[in-house]
Amino acid sequence: MPELVITTRRRGHTLIELLVVIAIIAIIVGLLLPAVQHAREAARRMHCANNLKQLGLAMDLYHDTHGAFPPAFVNKGQYLTTPYSISHGWAPFILPHIERQELANLYRWDFPLYHLENQPVMTKHLKEFQCPSTPEQNRYMMFGPFALCGTKGACGDYAATLGVDAGLAQRGWLDPVGDYRGALTHTPTTALTASLNATSTRFADIMDGTSNTILLAEDAGRPRRWLAGQSGPDQVIEGGAWNHFKGGIVLQGKTADGTADLGTCSMNCTNNGEVYSFHDSGAYAVFADGSVHFLGEGINIRVLARLITRAGNEVIPLGDY
Repeated sequence: MPELVITTRRRGHTLIELLVVIAIIAIIVGLLLPAVQHAREAARRMHCANNLKQLGLAMDLYHDTHGAFPPAFVNKGQYLTTPYSISHGWAPFILPHIERQELANLYRWDFPLYHLENQPVMTKHLKEFQCPSTPEQNRYMMFGPFALCGTKGACGDYAATLGVDAGLAQRGWLDPVGDYRGALTHTPTTALTASLNATSTRFADIMDGTSNTILLAEDAGRPRRWLAGQSGPDQVIEGGAWNHFKGGIVLQGKTADGTADLGTCSMNCTNNGEVYSFHDSGAYAVFADGSVHFLGEGINIRVLARLITRAGNEVIPLGDY
């Protein structure tokens, strides 16, 4: 009698079943993606805040060593015996204090920052000066003085707060304090020598208190123009290089679309010399005492002006920023 062989056939998934599984996977991915993106942005924000913390501490270490903060920039002065009209930003002064001594050793103070002699330093993208939330990481600035020399400067996202435009007071949006200077000053015509401390800011000069005065803030995305979150043309906004003499912030206030001066928009309307970031709802700043705070996007321009001026004797209520 022949042996009976029983075979079974495995039924495959139908097309409808496969489509249902794919749809379920797509829904799960759609639910998880915002959470993943939020986690990534949270990590980027923490990195950005830590960058400013390190730069603020480096500024304080420089003050401890030299008796004053570095100048915001040095422009149109004579340095030692050089015939050049010198231009340096604040950043190279603190390179030894952010563990970049090798770049400090290479930097040529007897040449402008945009000169060919400083390309070994100026072409370096330094993560300490870059906010990871900013699009187009590792940008270069290639116009302005760099174009004259055929050179380029690696870009950063942090700027010194030089002061406040007195025109805001004329419109009633600013306390008429008389002294609208920020924490860092500049040396426009004097030699960059031992007398530098006489023109640079000391802790004692910050009459409003180091915990109430911004030292550096985000001004991200340069040299591309950004207006209220919308990208514009590249190589048009000065100060994009991490070391630049035109990189400072002078608070003017802008219209909501970022196209006109002396408006009530205090931040994130333009990156043309104003506080600007790519974080949701605000921007980071490091204060003269080394503390880092997140400034809400809805901060009143009068309050931001009070935080920028160093000797306005303004009262800033707790929680206003």
